[in-house]
Parts: sequence; C-alpha cells; structure tokens
Amino acid sequence: MVVLVFLYAPIAVVVANSFNSDASLTSWGGMTLDWYKSAIESERVRTAAATSLEIAALSTLISLAIAVTAGLWSRTASRRKRQLLDAGTYMRIILPEVVAALALFLLFRRIGLELGVWAVVAGHVVFNSAYATIIIQARLQTLPLVYEEAAADLGARPRRVFRRVTLPLLAPAVAVAALLAFTFSLDDVITSLFLSGGNAETIPILLFGMARFHITPELNAIGAVVMMVTTLSFALTVVLGTLGLRTRAPTPAEKAEL
Repeated sequence: MVVLVFLYAPIAVVVANSFNSDASLTSWGGMTLDWYKSAIESERVRTAAATSLEIAALSTLISLAIAVTAGLWSRTASRRKRQLLDAGTYMRIILPEVVAALALFLLFRRIGLELGVWAVVAGHVVFNSAYATIIIQARLQTLPLVYEEAAADLGARPRRVFRRVTLPLLAPAVAVAALLAFTFSLDDVITSLFLSGGNAETIPILLFGMARFHITPELNAIGAVVMMVTTLSFALTVVLGTLGLRTRAPTPAEKAEL
C-alpha cells in the first residue's frame, strides 16, 4: 500500500495542480482550465508536440519494418543465426540508454550527420525495434507454417501469401508493437536530448527545460496531457494483447481468394 501511495501520489498532485488557479502553487486557488488553454495557445508547445508526434510516427514505422523482417527471417534461419539475432536484440534493451545515446551522438558527429529530427528518429529506432522484434517473434512462434504452406500450394505467390495470410495473422502483434514503440518514443528524454542538437525540441525536452527553472501550473497541464496519452496507449496495448492475439485459420472463402 505504501509503495502504491509513493508511486501514484506524485501523479495525482501533478493532475490536481494542472487545475489550480493559483499560479504560485503554494495553495489551492480554485478550479480552472486556463493552464490547458495557455498550453494549447503556446506556439512553442504546439511545435514541440508536432515534433514529438513526427518522430514517434517515423520511428514506429521504421521499427515495425525492421521487426517484421527480422521475425520472418528468424523462422527459417539456422539456430546459430537466431541466437545472434536474439543477442543483438536483447543487447539493445540491456544497454543503458545514456550509453547508447552518447555513442550515437559521437558517431553522428564523427560522420558529419546533422543532429535533429532524423538523428532522434535513428536513436529511437535502436531500442524501439528491439521491443517490437520481441513482440513479433513471440507472435510468430504461435503461428504454424501450415497456413502459408497451404496458400503456396494453392498457387499464391510469396508476396500474396504475406499480404493475405501472414500479415493478417500478425496484425494484433504489429498493433501492440506499434503502440509500445510510439509510446516509448513519445516519452523518451535521454536519447532525444543527446541527438536533438537544439534543432528538434520534443515535449519531454520542453518539460525538462521548463522544470529546471520554475514549476508552473502550465507545466503540470502539459505533463497531465502527456500522461493521459501514455496511459491510453498502454491500456489499448493491453486490450489488444489480451483479446487480439488469437490465431484464426483462413476460411474456405479466403482460401479460394488466394
């Protein structure tokens, strides 16, 4: 019980203060939505939000492409090659993010790559693709090859088999991986801070910079919105993971369309 209080009490305080009309936050001044309005009207906040969404969307798409490709390749790869893939995947998760971010920063500076949106996207892909690969591999382990083999026997080409059989069966896992990757990218601070180079300010970087000088109700309002988006994403991930990860055999009609 004490652990839960220490975990959720600060979050409750942030949400409550986002509605506090007392700008100094020294006492409760009444209920107001002015701080949310102020955050929405801020050009800096809107720009940071757009940058965060752009980076999250790009890193998610690239991570999914890498994860699906790696997962499908591992189904037919030798045991040694699968072990190498697993080692590379888990190393990206185990490695401290600050070390990976620093290494990427030094690499990009050495090769002359400009820091900014695409540098941050590359940094996010490093760890997002690892989480997505684990989810996709877990799903593929539950899918027998019989569906793809049946489609191939019926004359479907590999591209058609992937589009009409494999991808629909993978869809729930892809959705879960996409939501997790999008959420992790949206909330990331360390990698974004190292690789933004002052050219790409995301919402977490904005919050970090604002918190260093003064805690305002507007800061609490932005944080509350970010927490709400993150919570909804994780809730949707749990729902998809619980209800959607079921293997469904193609119906006779779908087999005929192959």
